[in-house]
Amino acid sequence: MKLYSAKGAPNPDRVTFFLKEKGKLDEVEIIELALLEGEHRSSDYKSVNELARVPSLKLDDGTVIGESRAICTYLESVFPEPNLMGRDGLERAQIEMWDRRVELMLMMSIAGWFRHGHPRAAALEAKQSKEWSEMSEEQALKTADYFDRVLERTEFVAGDRFTNADITLFICMNFGLYMRCKLWEGRPNLSRWFETMQARPMAAKD
Repeated sequence: MKLYSAKGAPNPDRVTFFLKEKGKLDEVEIIELALLEGEHRSSDYKSVNELARVPSLKLDDGTVIGESRAICTYLESVFPEPNLMGRDGLERAQIEMWDRRVELMLMMSIAGWFRHGHPRAAALEAKQSKEWSEMSEEQALKTADYFDRVLERTEFVAGDRFTNADITLFICMNFGLYMRCKLWEGRPNLSRWFETMQARPMAAKD
């Protein structure tokens, strides 16, 4: 298998962190693309993913899977342990619900904040909007408050054990650093959770 990735970008990190938690990162060939240099828009990569999006997973038979959540679903079937996406139908639904809440409520807000507010992101966004960046920042901070309240009730995002939803939230915390914002600071439950995440395989430096 070949994984087309971009270290430090949130969606590619969702897959590589997933593999780290599985202990299987070394079993997949990683091909890094430089997004700010536009390598994902090259004709070579578009022959892999016509939408020029990363990550993409190319299987040995040539099949390509795009979209980070779909790639992780496939990898969960190939490397079933440790289980990160649910042991039965109900748990799978609950983990996906929380994973999607993190993605849609927080990751998308930080993305808007970054893509429209960071000078280097001008390479990714044809026309940046300061107003959109400010609105996204406000939403990201409100959503961080929400997850602080969630983590007051549970040890992990989706309940009493570590799952894929925690990977997504951890990536959001790292994503916020691009805007010089430590989203966990001043939020005691999020801070407690984040400190725990720092000791996990996904946080290990390559």
